Amino acid sequence: MVDAKAIKDKVSKKINSARSKISVNNVPHKHCRMCGINIDIKSEPRICKEITCIEKLEKQEKNDKMMRIMFFVFFAAIVAPIALQLLGYGA
Repeated sequence: MVDAKAIKDKVSKKINSARSKISVNNVPHKHCRMCGINIDIKSEPRICKEITCIEKLEKQEKNDKMMRIMFFVFFAAIVAPIALQLLGYGA
């Protein structure tokens, strides 16, 4: 017969030993959003100090801001005629 309790004990010991090995080598850190290298956990914004990464972040933030503005403009352009028609101002 198979001893289920003995098998569970062996598996749990293997898992615990693997977890302890992983946690010893893993230091808390973050990764740069642009290039992916390890950076300090306290760095904000989450990028390294390289010029290319800083330029990429600035370009991405500018693009995100423009996309947000365009979203609201197109949303207003679609919703405004419908709202005006529902309120009785349209033909």
